[in-house]
Amino acid sequence: MYKYYEVHAIIDGMDGILYGSYIKNECEDEIDAEKDGWKKDGWKNIKIVSRLTEETPDIDVYGSMIFDI
Repeated sequence: MYKYYEVHAIIDGMDGILYGSYIKNECEDEIDAEKDGWKKDGWKNIKIVSRLTEETPDIDVYGSMIFDI
């Protein structure tokens, strides 16, 4: 199993996923870069949520990194 991170937020009372990655730091960087724009668009409660998945990270995207759960 692999840990996958998603940036979740709420708009118009509905939950949405704004970004996802197997690397938590990438989600943190995305929030830093996009938070002001997302807030202007109406997104609220922007946070990182993790979940476990059996889906293997794409080697073309993540290289040969070793992922722990």
